[in-house]
Amino acid sequence: MKKILFMLLACFTLLTAHAQTDRQACRISYATTLGTGLAMSTPSSTPFTWQVLGYYNLTDRWAVGAGTGLSFYEKTLIPLFGDVRFQLGKTRRFTPYAELGVGYAFAPQRKVNGGFFINPSIGVQYPLAGKMKLQLAVGYELQEFERLKTQTDNQFRKEFVEQLSHHSLSVRLGLKF
Repeated sequence: MKKILFMLLACFTLLTAHAQTDRQACRISYATTLGTGLAMSTPSSTPFTWQVLGYYNLTDRWAVGAGTGLSFYEKTLIPLFGDVRFQLGKTRRFTPYAELGVGYAFAPQRKVNGGFFINPSIGVQYPLAGKMKLQLAVGYELQEFERLKTQTDNQFRKEFVEQLSHHSLSVRLGLKF
């Protein structure tokens, strides 16, 4: 069921993006980022993330959107989140911004359940060719999920649910276009 909902959302997003007129096209922007982090929780796991975001630019400074991607901790997760972005000041060569992504991550593996996801960050963007911009952001990432663990000894075999909450300082590098 989760896979079907995810595929429907992806198809709807693609159809909506191609149905825009020239006037509306300037209001739509996209970004993709790669990131990692410094684990701050126990058990620690250094995350690796890839995100794809679509924004609707409300004004020159405010944008709202949705994103998805892949997050690799002990297990692979697929976050689906809403995102709000605010540009801190006028557009310059190095333009600072603040961003907040909040959502839920789904787990494609068996015996794993996804959980709450939040990623506030601040960053700077640098213009490249055309409308493309290079962005670098640092922030905090919280990813919760649970997995079924099995422990076996000479007498017993036990299964229990382990709830994990990964906290990390995140660093992301990406392109906005």
